[in-house]
Amino acid sequence: MNMCVVDLTGEIKDNMWNYEEPFPRFLLKPLPKVPWVETQVYCETFDGLHSQTGTYLETPAHFFGNDNCYLLADVPIYKLYRRPCHLLMLDMALFANKKARIAITREMLERAADGISIMPGDAMVIGTGWGRYWDETFYLDLSPYFTYDAMKWLIEKKPFLLGSDFPRWENLEKPEGFFKEFYEADILMLAPCIHAEEIKSRKFLLTVLPINIPGTSCAPCRAIAEIE
Repeated sequence: MNMCVVDLTGEIKDNMWNYEEPFPRFLLKPLPKVPWVETQVYCETFDGLHSQTGTYLETPAHFFGNDNCYLLADVPIYKLYRRPCHLLMLDMALFANKKARIAITREMLERAADGISIMPGDAMVIGTGWGRYWDETFYLDLSPYFTYDAMKWLIEKKPFLLGSDFPRWENLEKPEGFFKEFYEADILMLAPCIHAEEIKSRKFLLTVLPINIPGTSCAPCRAIAEIE
């Protein structure tokens, strides 16, 4: 059986997009000379790496607090390996506007999901093509966002994991107010991804491997799609 593998993980690098302060900015630095070995050692330090750097996986503890919810290290790795996943690819032309944020509506999702049988416990990835702008200065500020009705529709599908190829789900200027309901539904968040438009199938296998760091609600991860 031939499989196509698509890397959904955005690059972590200097001067990349980043959530606003107090989130630190990522900086790749060479390790100083190691005094306890005779030969030269080449290694790097990752200054400013935080739990929401780049593409990350998140549990509801991000909303409810680490003392009130399970953490990322509590999620069994087998649940994140080759999970059945559905791609809801929206019309990329709708998100080519670089002057204003575009709302994702329930109607958009329903059209994209037409003919797809989504079962409770499956994973879902919402694609808009926004991952193409990972390196652009407007990537975060002009990100698409979900309307309340759109998120309500997604929650009703009872996915195990919900992902997107854009970084900011909420409209901060006029909040839709869906996050409490989203986290109460016990759905893992995967965001933001890239290359969703390269997945040439509406169903695939999703593997998400977060950095194994206990004590956090979220962490950078590697996410890949396998398509038959």
